[in-house]
Amino acid sequence: MSTDEVLAVEDLCCDFLTIEGIVHAVSGMNLSLRRGEIHGLVGESGCGKSVSSRAILGLLDKRRSRARGLVRFDRRNLLALGEKELRAIRGRRISMVFQDPLNSLSPLETVGSQIEEAIANHFSLPPGELHSRAASLLERVGLHPETARQYPFELSGGMQQRVMIAQAISCEPELLIADEPTTALDVTIQAQVLTLLKTLQRELSLSVLLITHNFAVVAETCDRVSVMYAGQIVETAATGELIATPAHPYSKALINCIPRGLATSGDGVSASELAHDSIAAVHRARMPLPVIPGFPPRLYDPPEGCAFAPRCSRSDGACATAPPRLELGDGHVVFCHHRVG
Repeated sequence: MSTDEVLAVEDLCCDFLTIEGIVHAVSGMNLSLRRGEIHGLVGESGCGKSVSSRAILGLLDKRRSRARGLVRFDRRNLLALGEKELRAIRGRRISMVFQDPLNSLSPLETVGSQIEEAIANHFSLPPGELHSRAASLLERVGLHPETARQYPFELSGGMQQRVMIAQAISCEPELLIADEPTTALDVTIQAQVLTLLKTLQRELSLSVLLITHNFAVVAETCDRVSVMYAGQIVETAATGELIATPAHPYSKALINCIPRGLATSGDGVSASELAHDSIAAVHRARMPLPVIPGFPPRLYDPPEGCAFAPRCSRSDGACATAPPRLELGDGHVVFCHHRVG
């Protein structure tokens, strides 16, 4: 683990025991998060993004799942720590923003008391100071201090997510994991939440792992991005470079599925185009919306070789074996037998 890394995930595997058999949700995931960056983890639903984030913090149900590998934070393997040691880290040094704030916040307590509880879990402070800190945190995320007296169900979805962010930064963590923080929010509120995350990251010198299925979110927010497919990272690069010149066929297919007005599927695309062009523009041009043929593999019995091979136009016999790790320079890494370009 290098000095500029805040988190290093090495060969992370997560399995679940189900009635149908063992689900290999994450298989050999490798990820490096640098200090002070916003790193996107992008992929379609069910690819293992949220499972891996919960494994990092030891939040998987140990009765029905197993996580193995290395998750290095501050020279310690988080997977090897006991619950007491993890509690000292969760919420204090690593915090998480979940994708459904209404289900994450208690309906029986005011939002102020929930923020105060998050602080009190790690700091012994008098009630007056806890109240003051909660009010200050709400202001910091763009809410009126009086919001502290309200219950979650009295707030809009965007306000609930701001409360979750206030709670997550309440103990000044080093690393913030945001799991689909803009899910179910309208476009305007999405933009406000993402702007807030970027502002807080800069002001608090946070490292952020932003999990999303939306490449437009990645384009507007992230410094670097890792693309995940069927439980594995297939490509990592600086965001602009990956969007302009994707090296893995799956990365390229994902980007080509995004409406980009009159741009053709073979053209490079900027972050601005990704974020601001709309499906309406595609309709006006009467352009078909590209799709990726086929379906992701069943993770009960994942393929031994490249998981994307059955859906890839470049696949051949070599893809029946594990793809090689290719370093393309400047931190651009791809796992593929037949990279694009």
